[in-house]
Amino acid sequence: MLRWILLFILGLGLTVPTQAQQSDADCQAGSLTLSDSGDQASSTTQTKQPAVTDATPAVSVTPTTEAETKVQDIIAPDGLHVVHFWAPWCTNSTVELRNGWASLVRDNPNVTFTFVTVWADGKTGTALLDEVGLPDRVTTVAQPDLGPSDNEDNRRRSFLTHPVTWIPSTWIFHNNGELAFAMNYGEMDMSTIQSLIDATRTDW
Repeated sequence: MLRWILLFILGLGLTVPTQAQQSDADCQAGSLTLSDSGDQASSTTQTKQPAVTDATPAVSVTPTTEAETKVQDIIAPDGLHVVHFWAPWCTNSTVELRNGWASLVRDNPNVTFTFVTVWADGKTGTALLDEVGLPDRVTTVAQPDLGPSDNEDNRRRSFLTHPVTWIPSTWIFHNNGELAFAMNYGEMDMSTIQSLIDATRTDW
């Protein structure tokens, strides 16, 4: 039976592939080369992305909006800076907001806090922030979209070169604008954010 199958395959002009041998020297970053007896059999080159060589890209890039300019000015000086992305229509954002942000700000007087409203048609949501008792020293800015925010295709997905793909998200900067932590995870316990602030205070 096997003989008839092989004859059928050969009759179609197909070949049965043989296993190629691969050595460490033939497999390189950015490309895959399989060789047999030293001859190159195939090569697939992947697109290479430019490397990020700047430790503080958020303060080195040219801002694209007034909100980015404002945040860049805040995080550039030495110190600890918390930047929080949220939206008043987002249930996860509002639940987290009511679970201790006001206390977290009060407990860290030497840390700057900036709330960036995103995907909300340029609205800051300050009424809700006042309702939960967020201290006045918190800076609030609104990141405008490219059109109506209800259309997800119009939403900006980055801020100062860093991706913003989910809200709420919280970033912690230090060392004149170096990103120490980025919690692009959704709702966070305030104790977790506090522990990361404390970790950022230590000498690295």
